[in-house]
Amino acid sequence: MFPESTGIPDLRATFGAIYIGVVFAALFQGMLTVQAYIYYEGFPDDSWVLKWLVAVVWTLDFAHLCVIASVPWVTLVENWGNPAVFLNIPPGLPMHVVLVAAATLLCQAFFLRRLWRFSQKNRILVGILGSGSLIVCALDFFLAVQMLEEPRPMTYQEDTPEIVSMFSIRAATDLCLALTLVWYLYRGIIGFDRTNFVITRIIQYTVATGLATSILALACVFAEVLNPQSFTFMALHFSLGRMYTNALLATLNSRKNLRAALEMSRELDICVVSSNAPVFFVSTQRSLGIDECGTDTSRGDKAEA
Repeated sequence: MFPESTGIPDLRATFGAIYIGVVFAALFQGMLTVQAYIYYEGFPDDSWVLKWLVAVVWTLDFAHLCVIASVPWVTLVENWGNPAVFLNIPPGLPMHVVLVAAATLLCQAFFLRRLWRFSQKNRILVGILGSGSLIVCALDFFLAVQMLEEPRPMTYQEDTPEIVSMFSIRAATDLCLALTLVWYLYRGIIGFDRTNFVITRIIQYTVATGLATSILALACVFAEVLNPQSFTFMALHFSLGRMYTNALLATLNSRKNLRAALEMSRELDICVVSSNAPVFFVSTQRSLGIDECGTDTSRGDKAEA
């Protein structure tokens, strides 16, 4: 702890918080790596666009982890005993904001594509939510430029309105995106049990991922408003980007479980129908499948005498 007259901030609330944030970011990066491995092993036939998307977001998050890990290393190890290092923001923090903005925008574009398909190309709805994502990305870049121009820890305190707006819009956009997806999915519930099973599971995944990112974004808002002198919101921000990328990989990998459950349900239906008299049988018009958006691509079962 240094006296306030030196201009050095409270290290426990600033660079100490950053250190803890790096630890949790490394944990989420490990989870993302496992999910990426499962994806490439389980979906070799996916389009090259999806494969490149997974590779790009993983690379962005790995680069982000390297960047934020350099902050405590430079300040707490290389400059040990040099208190003047805490008077300026390390270059890794502005770079961190840019990398999070890029990864988040890519993931939100994927979920907006799902909404585009489920809403039958509702341009107004997708345009409004897409504008929210672009506004947040612009605010991220604005904050990064501010930190580069004025690399003082107290810059965050002066930019509180921009920071609060950025996280608030992000939370509202994620929540609205999740709720609209749930609404369109709920409208798609029909009489086929297998189709309803898929829709119900997709609704559960959508709610879980949307709430997770929204809650963490709101936590960043509260951390900044309650204690603008600290870097607690920044430590939470370290993991926010990985919440999006993990949600993206979880959505893609969930297709395997949905396909397995659907296939099991289909086999049970055939067994039950064939064991009764008079005999009815179930014929499937198309091969069973789940596309990259989690949609059941089978036409449903038709009973014939």
